[in-house]
Amino acid sequence: MTGFATGGTKTKAHGIKLSFTVEIKTFNSRFFEVVCKLPAVFNSLEVKIVTLLQAKLLRGRVYLSVRFNEDNEAFEDTPLSFKVVSGYLSAAKMLKQKFKLSGDLTISDILKLPDVFVQERGDLTQEEETLIFKAIEDVANRLNRTRQEEGARLEKDFLMRFDLCAKRIKEIEKRFKNLMIEHKTRLDKQLSLVQQGDENAKQQAEDLYAELNKIDIQEEITRFNSHLVSISNVIKDKKQIDKGKRLDFILQELLREINTLMAKCSSFSISSLSVDIKVELEKAREQVQNIV
Repeated sequence: MTGFATGGTKTKAHGIKLSFTVEIKTFNSRFFEVVCKLPAVFNSLEVKIVTLLQAKLLRGRVYLSVRFNEDNEAFEDTPLSFKVVSGYLSAAKMLKQKFKLSGDLTISDILKLPDVFVQERGDLTQEEETLIFKAIEDVANRLNRTRQEEGARLEKDFLMRFDLCAKRIKEIEKRFKNLMIEHKTRLDKQLSLVQQGDENAKQQAEDLYAELNKIDIQEEITRFNSHLVSISNVIKDKKQIDKGKRLDFILQELLREINTLMAKCSSFSISSLSVDIKVELEKAREQVQNIV
């Protein structure tokens, strides 16, 4: 499901007050994928953060961004490396002596040399880690609430579409029964002629038998109605998780039944209603990708 949420928190690290902002956005995906954009000092927490997000969000393409609102000098410092500077000065002295060179190194020259400054990262305390995870969890919970609001709108849309499918399949069953009555009436007439010795009627009766067997879609109608009941139960079950995958599977079964029904019965009126159902199912299947 798509969604976006943001939040922030403040803490005191190494005696310095600082604050940071957490942003999470999600996009539709069949699987759980996450991209974390974290300050360097938080990199060691990435695996735990991904585990937390997966437990909270279950599925989707997730983008997490954590950024400092103020300077992060509480966690990172760049002191001068006296050992490196001493090495440069010694090397310069040796060059002057060996090759009879003139000139002296200035402070400006030294500061431009590589590795003169070293970056040191402060360690996070347990209290600071807890605060960071709490901030991320709060934003994930806020995101879930927005996803639930979207889910409520999708539920209404699904129920409307499946109610329409139920009405169409009921009308198909009615027309199918009338079609069977017509074919059986024709078959009875041919059988009557067969009893009178009409050889042409015998062949026509056999053709009508074969056609009756071919257009019998009662089994598909029964299974279709059964799948509609199953999909309604999944939607209304508030405790069930992974609804998206379950709904996607049942929708595949519904589409399979309606395709078989259309292939078996070529009646124009039934085919027209079947197309209406298929259109609604295809739209529902597009939307089901938005459901966790």
